[in-house]
Parts: sequence; structure tokens; C-alpha cells
Amino acid sequence: MRIVSAAVDGFRNLHTAEFTFSPRVNLVLGRNGEGKTNLLEALNFFALGRSHRGAKSEELIHFKKDHLHVRLEIEEDSGALVSCEYGLGRDGGRRLRVDGAALRRRADLVGRLATVFFNPDSIRLVRGGPDRRRQFVDQGMAEIDPAYLTHLSAFQQVLRQKTRLLRDQRQGLVDAGQTRRELASWNREMANHAAAVCLGRRQYAEFLSPFFQEAHNSLIDNNLNLEFSYAARLESVTRAFSASPENPLPKEDLEGEILTELDYIMDSEIRRGRPLIGPQSDDFKVVLGGVDLRTYGSQGETRTAAIAMILARSDVLFQKRRIRPVLFFDDIFSELDRERTRRLQEMASHLHQVFIATARRDDIADWQPAQIKTWQVGEGGFSEI
Repeated sequence: MRIVSAAVDGFRNLHTAEFTFSPRVNLVLGRNGEGKTNLLEALNFFALGRSHRGAKSEELIHFKKDHLHVRLEIEEDSGALVSCEYGLGRDGGRRLRVDGAALRRRADLVGRLATVFFNPDSIRLVRGGPDRRRQFVDQGMAEIDPAYLTHLSAFQQVLRQKTRLLRDQRQGLVDAGQTRRELASWNREMANHAAAVCLGRRQYAEFLSPFFQEAHNSLIDNNLNLEFSYAARLESVTRAFSASPENPLPKEDLEGEILTELDYIMDSEIRRGRPLIGPQSDDFKVVLGGVDLRTYGSQGETRTAAIAMILARSDVLFQKRRIRPVLFFDDIFSELDRERTRRLQEMASHLHQVFIATARRDDIADWQPAQIKTWQVGEGGFSEI
């Protein structure tokens, strides 16, 4: 998969511009704050249906304009060309289209544009909080199984409803009897979607592990055993997976176990006024040579493991859907030594289209890739060099 061309209008500080990209390496040079990251954000938006930086829609629109519009021409791995476009307005309007046909749900974006994004924040994937690892796995699993995204979205909606109910009960806005009746209903629905989420997260960890080990070894020439495993926070899930590691419970049976656990702690949740357990608290272990990198890894070890983890996600996507995602590198090489930088660049550009944003041309001084196109950015304007 690759982005053939793009037309950008009204996105952050970027000038209205059109681009034709290299199928291999695209380099964006410029000082910090000039617009390098904004361009990568504009190109990546369609993959998620949102900003990867967590920005609100109105924050993406140029301060002098009332709307933005971005159009991408994408070549799929089959060779087919697809036109993808999105528009956002200050009035809350939002449009997503593929070949002129409107998309109504974020789930419809899955696979339209597959990307993997590297930035300094990504490097903290291993040492950061568990929410980073959950988001990483959830996005990876959703890319290969749209049904997973449906269950995850439904679970998150139920969790919000349950949280609101428990808060209202604690504030005296709902009586105890009504709270119990509604909690029993929400728990049944939560158990249904939680079972699918837990099974999906465990499955994705199994998909990722061999590619994670391979990418890590390629980056540092090290044969230490590297493990990536699912650490569920529901006791019923942990017990079920431990009892039958090779053949976990069917979803229906796991759902029943989860519901029993949720109902068992209902009184505690009512007293404390918030949900206490569920997939929202899950984590994933990252262990190198017996050392848990989340807690005890050095800066170099955790940085290399995070990069290997992200590379492994692209390999899982190719194995399961025969899609090579577009790779974005945003000011990442300054945090790596020269040898790891060289290996990462060669590994990435061998099979993928790559976009690199950097303030330092020295980051690629020792690398002479074929089919490279370079842009200089200044105050939101671009010139090809």
C-alpha cells in the first residue's frame, strides 16, 4: 500500500498544496514548528478517522478558515487506485469518502489506508502506562478483524454508561434498587463484549510475539528471548487462559465466567462509586531475557523494544491481510544511535513506503536510498528539492 498523491487545504498551518510522492522514501526537512509533523498528521488522519496526536477536529482547521479538506490517492497492494478524502468544519461537520461514496462509521475505515506511525512518544510504548499498550494492541487487532473494533467500541460505550450510573448513585441521584437493576443489565452486555475483547487481545499478543522477536534481533544482533504476553486483569479470564493455554474457553463460556465475576463485585462497585474491574485495566508484559522491561529496562532496551514492537505490527498486518502499511517516522532518529538508525531505515524502506520528517539532514547522512523525494518546509509552505 502507498500514498500516490495528496491535496491539502486548510489543515493547521499548512499552505494549500498538492504533492506527488515517491513509492519508497519521502523526506520532509524543516525546523521544529514549521509544519513537518502537520503534513504527516494530515496524511495519517484517514487511517484512523482522527488525529493520531489526539487533537480535536477544530484544532486541525487553519485559524483563518472555516473548514479543511484533504484528498489522497492510494494504491492498494493489488495495484488498484482508490481516492480517499475527508473534510472537517468548525460547525462540527465531518465527511469521509472513498471513491466518492460516503463512509458513515469509523469501522468502515479499517484497511482503507493502513499506516504505522513512529514518533518520540511511540518510543515510550514499553515504559509508559498500560493504556499505551492497550491502544497499540486494540488498533492492531482492529486492523485485521473489523468485528473486534465493533466489540471494543460497544464495550467502551457500556463502560461509560456503567461509570455514569455508579457516579449518579454515589451522588444520590439514583436509588439503590434502580442502580442494582441497571447494573445487572449493563453487566450482561459488558460481559458479552469484554469476552470478545479479552480473546482478541490474547490472540493478537500471540500473533505479534514471533515478529517482535525477529525485528528486535535484526535491530541489535541479540538472541535474548523476548516475550510479549497478555496480562488480563479479570481473574476469571486469567483463570480460564491458565487452565487451558492452548485452547481457551469458547466466547460463550468465557462470557459467563466474566458475568459471574462482575456480579460478584457489584456491592463493592456501588460503595466505591466506580467500575473496579474489566478489560479497561488490562496490560501486556514485555520481558527480555527474564527482565520486565516495563519496570526494569534501560532506556536503550525499552527504546529498541518499542521500535521492534511497532515494526512487528506491520508484519502481522501483512501476514493476516497481505497489506504492507505506510510507515511514518516523525523526528525519531535523533533518539537512536547511528547503527540502529541505519538498520531501521533499511528494514523499513525495503518493503514499505516511508515518510520521514526531521529537522536534521544528518539523520540520513549515511543512507542513500533509491527513489527518494525531498521537501523543504518553512512556515507551512513546501518546496521540492
